[in-house]
Amino acid sequence: NKCLDVKGNEQVNGTHVQVYDCNGTGAQRWKMSTWSGSTKIQLDGTNYCLDAGSPIGNNVGLKIWQCYDGLPQQQFYITGDHRIAVEGKGQCLDQPNGNDAAGTQTQTYQCTTGNTNQVWTVGFYYV
Repeated sequence: NKCLDVKGNEQVNGTHVQVYDCNGTGAQRWKMSTWSGSTKIQLDGTNYCLDAGSPIGNNVGLKIWQCYDGLPQQQFYITGDHRIAVEGKGQCLDQPNGNDAAGTQTQTYQCTTGNTNQVWTVGFYYV
């Protein structure tokens, strides 16, 4: 299985978010404030959030950045078909060309129904 992962668990602004083999480390533990509606996706135990960059558009690499309330590139929602979309931007988290090789930086790309490069499983962990 692959997970959304902060490269090297390096907690600084601009660190790439990649797909990586699931290993249960802090680099792969994300939290959301809600399951319905707009939410930040925050790296658990930190003040870093998933960030879609600026300007938000196709082929823009995802990264972490210090969390800011209401920052458009940090507002996401989960779609009914399991995509993670940037609020109001028509962009979804995407695996470039479906490449799930460990270390591949994730990106935003136009949300497309049926695009399996954009389908994610959101799971739980217990502490």
